[in-house]
Amino acid sequence: MSIASMSFGQPTRLTVPRGALWFGNAAAGLISLIRRLDQWQLEHASNEPKTADELLDWARRIESSDPGFAADLRAAVFRMQG
Repeated sequence: MSIASMSFGQPTRLTVPRGALWFGNAAAGLISLIRRLDQWQLEHASNEPKTADELLDWARRIESSDPGFAADLRAAVFRMQG
């Protein structure tokens, strides 16, 4: 074995490809934007009533199609309010 064929101890240099950092930052920003858009859509798509007044309004809207459920919703509101 000759010394020329041995490469032990020589540091290997790794170089970052040109544009890789820019692409990585752009991809991270795009992913963050998509996540925020998704969260915004999920929050606005939720039609769940959050207050007693919204629940009573929902009960009024479904009264004609499902009177039993509307009565249960009103009872739940009145129980909650005391």
